[in-house]
Amino acid sequence: MFGEDHVQNIKSIPLFNSTVSRRIKDMSIDIEATINERIKKGPFFSMQVDESTDVSDLSILLVIARYLNVNELEENLLLCYSLTKRFTVEDLFNAIQGYFCENEMD
Repeated sequence: MFGEDHVQNIKSIPLFNSTVSRRIKDMSIDIEATINERIKKGPFFSMQVDESTDVSDLSILLVIARYLNVNELEENLLLCYSLTKRFTVEDLFNAIQGYFCENEMD
């Protein structure tokens, strides 16, 4: 499709780690905003909350949201938080509640 000279020109453009990292961060912010807007616009949503420990003995909180988007049910990871070694159910609730308050979701 493109000639070899175009390929060489593209290869000569340096990509720094910070550029790639910043782009990934920008994309994740955009995806999160899109999911949050879809949840806000929908008539309802449900959550699945999971607390688990990974292979390095770190606890994480995962919240998966299911919501209606243009007459189709969608499911996406809403949040993923690292947890301290000792936590209570109240800590889990506060983490989720904090996310909803921060993103103005009722």
